[in-house]
Amino acid sequence: MKAKKIAESAEEMKNKLFGQAHDGQGDQPNRFSVYLEHVGKTVTIPTSQITIEENVRKEVDVDSPKFIELVESIRRDGLLQNLVVEVKESEAGIYLSCVSGQRRLMAARVAGIEKVVCLLKRYGQAERVSTGLTENLVRQDLNCIDIAEGYAALRQAGWSEEEIAARFERGQRTIHRYLVIASWPAEVRSIMRRNPEVFTTRVIFKQFISREFRSEEELLQAVKARLELFEGKESEPQGQDPATERIKSMATSLSKQTGCAVSLRGTEEKGTLSIRYLNPQDLQRITQALESLEAHQQ
Repeated sequence: MKAKKIAESAEEMKNKLFGQAHDGQGDQPNRFSVYLEHVGKTVTIPTSQITIEENVRKEVDVDSPKFIELVESIRRDGLLQNLVVEVKESEAGIYLSCVSGQRRLMAARVAGIEKVVCLLKRYGQAERVSTGLTENLVRQDLNCIDIAEGYAALRQAGWSEEEIAARFERGQRTIHRYLVIASWPAEVRSIMRRNPEVFTTRVIFKQFISREFRSEEELLQAVKARLELFEGKESEPQGQDPATERIKSMATSLSKQTGCAVSLRGTEEKGTLSIRYLNPQDLQRITQALESLEAHQQ
């Protein structure tokens, strides 16, 4: 999966906007100061002049069918919804930063669109994060980790959990759980973000948020164990006999029930079934699952 990092795009565009070569344009860093007079209005801006900074969405998969479909749609019909662009100031001068629509802006560039209509705004940091997060939640499924980090950014900007819950129409308990996710080690969040098919929102909430880990290392090992389990399934040969498939299905079911890594080697006649647990809570769930299975067979 090819994903373009927003931070890389931001650096690329800043080099273009604030590079040493002025090309006879006079005071290059301040050439966008005129846009300050148009805040709150819609204007047409060259796509090359809009910076994509690191935002709520950390990566965009430019090879995904949905992104390619968006490119074709924009190439055919144009950009049907205005971008929201903030007029920002830095030590290098005034520049234009995409707040809402960064995915559409990237698709427009791929489609060869040179100019787009934008609504110019000025934001505080918290409002900027809120705007970008809201748009992503409405327009396309956002990675669970990105949502968590977005809420955490609002919390750091002074928003209370109650305010965040009201703003996004979610329960305060749910917001608190997302904030817990945002507090996890960077390596854990990175693994989960890179493997959304393994760590769905449901899996993260049911198998990780609901568990108690004695240390960050224990959490990391649990994450790696689940990833190894999933990768093991992907590499299994196809076309096995029904009996073996039935056993593997049972192992998968046991893994889902306990939240632990379950590995199976062998056939219906003989083999090895191993269950990896990392704490007493894991062992308790395994025991309960086995007792339930035994009661069912009686």
